[in-house]
Amino acid sequence: MSKQWDAIVVGAGVGGLSAAASLVKAGLRVLVLEKNPHPGGTAYVYSRRGFTFPMGPLGFSTPELVRHGLTSVGHTYDLDFHRVHYQIRAFDLNVPLSLPFGRMKDEMARCFPADAQGIRRFFQDMDRIVSAMRFPNREMNRSLLERAARTSARNYLSELIKDWRLRRIAGSLGTREAYTGLPLLAAMWNLMTREGIWYPKGGMRSFCHRLAKAATSEGEKHGGFGEIKLGAEVKEIRVRNGKISGVTLAEGTCIDAAAVISNADYKTTFIRLLKPEVLPDGWCRAVTRAKQTNSIFQVCLGVDTSKVDLSAFSEASRLIFRRSEDSLSQREEEIDWLAVQVDPEALAAQELEVSLWSKDDPMLAPERGAVVVIRTEAEYAHFAKHRPAQGQRPPAYRAYKIRLGQALVRETANLIPGLEHAVLVMDVATPLTFEERGGRSEGAVAGWSWDYEYNSDYQPVELVRTPIYGLYMAGYQAYSALFMGGVPMAMASGHSAANALLQGAGPVEEVTIPGPHGEDMPPKKM
Repeated sequence: MSKQWDAIVVGAGVGGLSAAASLVKAGLRVLVLEKNPHPGGTAYVYSRRGFTFPMGPLGFSTPELVRHGLTSVGHTYDLDFHRVHYQIRAFDLNVPLSLPFGRMKDEMARCFPADAQGIRRFFQDMDRIVSAMRFPNREMNRSLLERAARTSARNYLSELIKDWRLRRIAGSLGTREAYTGLPLLAAMWNLMTREGIWYPKGGMRSFCHRLAKAATSEGEKHGGFGEIKLGAEVKEIRVRNGKISGVTLAEGTCIDAAAVISNADYKTTFIRLLKPEVLPDGWCRAVTRAKQTNSIFQVCLGVDTSKVDLSAFSEASRLIFRRSEDSLSQREEEIDWLAVQVDPEALAAQELEVSLWSKDDPMLAPERGAVVVIRTEAEYAHFAKHRPAQGQRPPAYRAYKIRLGQALVRETANLIPGLEHAVLVMDVATPLTFEERGGRSEGAVAGWSWDYEYNSDYQPVELVRTPIYGLYMAGYQAYSALFMGGVPMAMASGHSAANALLQGAGPVEEVTIPGPHGEDMPPKKM
């Protein structure tokens, strides 16, 4: 690492690798530093006793953008995808979620005939908003989008739809109360139904290695040079006189460069990797106060297919599940996140995303085996109370998270008969896992908050530039919202960060991070 580097990329996630690949294609010498022993960040996978489990995404949307992102940096290998489908199994309903708008309208009208008129209006409005977002600067479209941005999905649906179950399905593509603004809701429906969710041939591991190759050996064709250093944790991004001067590794090595692209998230970058005195007044406070999406509790299972009934996945490999009971009503069973330990049954009673991941990729499991992934929302602060120090856990913690995981397995057995007795391998991840191993502050899994109160943009705002000259951001938080999905937007952010660096784009003065900042903050860019 004694070479002279034009740029350093902190983190070999999808955004960081995309940035590095763009820079080496432009002829620069680029060093990528990654604390984990693998490239790809949370898009990578891990193995347990012959079964392959996800660290993060189970696939991605807008595959043509992903393919273009690879070919634009010189990757010439074919990249094939196949589409995966979703269904909702809740409220005594079995409804597809990933059909085109026209078929979704018919399916929902069949299930909710009293709301047929509202359903037609809903999909017409979603279509109009999505169409307007393609050309947001046209005066007519801008007027429509500005009106939509001032409307919460919850208020919109309360006036349009009578059945509370349908309001939840339409408002969250699941069983939750609507929580976003109308533009983001329209984008969610567009990704699910029109663009689709796709899985790459060869799996997520192969996809990550393709990106890594584009950032290293592929660059040699263009006169650049890229190197990925795994197991190299960055302790500090150094700044001198308002400009980037390089980084310092956790083991003490200093590496100089005049530019850094950080693929770490905003909270990690500005609170942990930069000294507060190098930042403008208010910036750290804005980052600290900014709300992110929730974290999740995940259970990955390797199962024996001879002992389990997987017929629930005959039409879709991804199910949004919430068991129906005679007493089911709009009132949610509250989870006491302030308790030392939450009720496992209450956690399992939440909305569950249950995926038969090996249906999309049989190579993830050995013969006569299958991979089932169960996810539900979880509050980071509750689990953080169980961590005396970074990377440490009290003796009772493992038993506690296993009890929670077993509760999710019992609940999912109502959807997948025989599941409890078919489990060969079980691996449980909490919000602490996603923070420490996935590099996601507070375990946040989808960037900045999607709540209407914090994020009402009608198009993604680019957050690549920073208040430090020579420092740029890449990754899932480098846009204000994931309108195209996590992986495509991470790739787009990497290309944007590389372009900003190549053009010598200067620092920003305003806080552009989503969310209310208060009167003592610099103004939010509109």
